[in-house]
Amino acid sequence: MRDYPSSPYDDIAAAWLAVGKEKSVSSHETALDLLDRSYVIPNAIHLTVPRFRWSLPAIPGVRIHTAARPFGRTDVITRHGLRLTSPTRTILDAAEAGTGPKQIEMAIEQALERGLVLPPELRERTAERGPRVRNLRRTLARQWGKCRI
Repeated sequence: MRDYPSSPYDDIAAAWLAVGKEKSVSSHETALDLLDRSYVIPNAIHLTVPRFRWSLPAIPGVRIHTAARPFGRTDVITRHGLRLTSPTRTILDAAEAGTGPKQIEMAIEQALERGLVLPPELRERTAERGPRVRNLRRTLARQWGKCRI
């Protein structure tokens, strides 16, 4: 791992490289942790790949998600030398996957306070998701009210 200096994220980098750095991104609770968006402690390294990727290595401690929704131009960012989902996509993916409501609420609050998500984009993209995410509307309404939207 000559090109990737030692860091607290070596385990994530190793999994990301093993799955394929051009095709995978850190996501869900791993991305929340990398973005410092909540106090969630991931129980596995979460990576997302395009749905068409079928032959992936089985790596202990790594959970592979397949993206039903292709990554848009604003869905992937780079932090700590790793590709990961953007704050908006991370929050919505984690909520859809079942991350605790309090953790999601905290992630939304912090992301809005720090200007990492735009309320109109979050509102619009929430409407595109399943019931678990659409149920966040009350939380989002409270947070949006604080932001004076």
